[in-house]
Amino acid sequence: MDTAPPSPPGAAVAIIRSFEPRDSFLILRRTAHPTDPWSGHFSFPGGRKEKSDPNLLATCLRETAEETGIVLQPEDLQQILEAKPAGRESPSPLWVQPFLFTLYQRPPLQLNPREIRHGYWLQVDHFLDSSRHLEVELLPGKIFPAFPLDDYYLWGFTYRLLLAILFPRSG
Repeated sequence: MDTAPPSPPGAAVAIIRSFEPRDSFLILRRTAHPTDPWSGHFSFPGGRKEKSDPNLLATCLRETAEETGIVLQPEDLQQILEAKPAGRESPSPLWVQPFLFTLYQRPPLQLNPREIRHGYWLQVDHFLDSSRHLEVELLPGKIFPAFPLDDYYLWGFTYRLLLAILFPRSG
């Protein structure tokens, strides 16, 4: 169970769900960088708050536009989710504020190649198929639940957020 962040979250992500042509979520494959702890991983658009960002929603909108070319509108915002820790680094992981956006139609992607290697629209029905989920050793000696995508796995923070959206706890 996550605890409350020790201070305001330092980053934000946009979880973008599009209903046409098929119900799907935008998943990005990060470009490999030696200083990026999530280098080459799958993620949602987003990043760290900059001093010029008045709030985390502004961070989310800015980062999404920079990484994908998608200019989200405030009216596309469906829900502000609970802030969650990203990564398992002790003693203080990066706390991230997720924002869920819904779009009727998939927008075109204009990916920033310095940050993003590829964009995928992960179909909800594929992710909901439990037979596609695996337990995989993704760190030496550590097994994680994961979803195969391309030549790697969707796992960790992004995987957990998708589960939370598609399988919300009732009650």
